[in-house]
Amino acid sequence: MFRSAKPKKNKRRRVAEGEDEQHTSGPNAGEDVPVVPVASDRRAINTFSTGGVKKAKNVVQTQLIESEREIVPQQYAGDATYETQIDTEKDRDARAVMERSIKANQDGSADADSGKVYRGQAAYKSYITKKESQIGMNKYTGTQGPIRAQTWARAISRFDYQPDVCKDYKETGFCGYGDSCKFLHDRGDYKSGWQIEKEYAEKEKKRQKRLQEGRDPDEESEDEDKAATKKKENEQFACTICRGPFRNAVETICGHFFCESCALKNFKKTSRCFNCKKQTNGT
Repeated sequence: MFRSAKPKKNKRRRVAEGEDEQHTSGPNAGEDVPVVPVASDRRAINTFSTGGVKKAKNVVQTQLIESEREIVPQQYAGDATYETQIDTEKDRDARAVMERSIKANQDGSADADSGKVYRGQAAYKSYITKKESQIGMNKYTGTQGPIRAQTWARAISRFDYQPDVCKDYKETGFCGYGDSCKFLHDRGDYKSGWQIEKEYAEKEKKRQKRLQEGRDPDEESEDEDKAATKKKENEQFACTICRGPFRNAVETICGHFFCESCALKNFKKTSRCFNCKKQTNGT
């Protein structure tokens, strides 16, 4: 067979990374230099990078950003001390003009400038004695001209994304906890605008009809609404066992309604009412 080729002795070795060039150049450049093995860092195992491991000192220096050490005043948005500035300024509104007029009449400057300087209709001499307390009471009386609007009152909105409504009462009209339930007993629902307008139009038609008949529409309509509301509150509109509409509804001696099939299934387990746990004896 063929003889295997022997490696040449004068072949130059590849320079390792980080090795000085003096080992590759000079009189002993062709000779083999023993390489000292370097222990690998265990932290570099299973790394997803082909580059070398950087020193921690260099990494920290590249991530830090030095501060300019300049003090910047803090700017508030929506602060509680803000005031609305959409109305007339406080030194030019009706209250300020009235206060200046009262002061001018009290110290006599209105008489001194009479016939010399025209200061407008608000600076005319008043022969009716007015006090500053009357200006303060203007918000109740409204007899001293326009009222200065409040600058600190702002409207807020709250959206309840998690209304704590009792699920049992909303779906079935009955809750075993009764008045001690911590959730709201409300079966109301949101209506669209056209539904509200339709109900209002029907209500107005009934009102006009009662007016034509010579009856008092308001009192009678209130009585009807109260009766309908009371009837709706006392009405159980779904079975509390299957949580569905009634099918062959039956009434127990305690006044609760169930589907006939649901009541029979519940009677096989216990003879007590499913809602109030009162003994019914199957009736």
